[in-house]
Amino acid sequence: MSYFSEAIQELRSVSISDYEERVEDICRELDGETAEKGGWPVSFFPEVLNLLSDARFLSVRSSWHLLSFIRENWERLSPTEVFALKDILVAAFDKFGDFTGPRLVAEVLGKYYPDENTLSALITLSRISKPPARELVPCGFETLAKATNDQTLRDSAIRELRTLLKDDSGAVRKEAALSLSKIERAN
Repeated sequence: MSYFSEAIQELRSVSISDYEERVEDICRELDGETAEKGGWPVSFFPEVLNLLSDARFLSVRSSWHLLSFIRENWERLSPTEVFALKDILVAAFDKFGDFTGPRLVAEVLGKYYPDENTLSALITLSRISKPPARELVPCGFETLAKATNDQTLRDSAIRELRTLLKDDSGAVRKEAALSLSKIERAN
């Protein structure tokens, strides 16, 4: 059995006592193994997608390390894998057990999927996500505005951030203001 298969099995075993700490270790080891082997087996990424779709796995505070591992190895993803990942990330957005998960999802969506569909997904997430994840949607609009070369899309992301300045949630308003100031400083 390859290390990739062993890692997936261990990541699924949420009953071990030191699981939260172990997730980070496993992802670090996966990174090393990926570098050493020059990639991962074909069967590995579908299992990653299954984990990122598993509410029990996502509820573990350190589950975001798996997404961080994927982000750090983005260039290894095939176009098919990139396509498959997007909807799973949107669905997982507010299911992570730690705020770092939704922040990473927002950043990945904005950076690697800077298009109208992502803008629509972020708008939806800004309306339906549960706190505290909802507070991190502005990060996605910010990253999208910075990543796109499409001025119309950029303007739309900024307009959504301005709309969030009037949100009922003070935390959402604060994050939207912070994102807008970062965009202005980047110009």
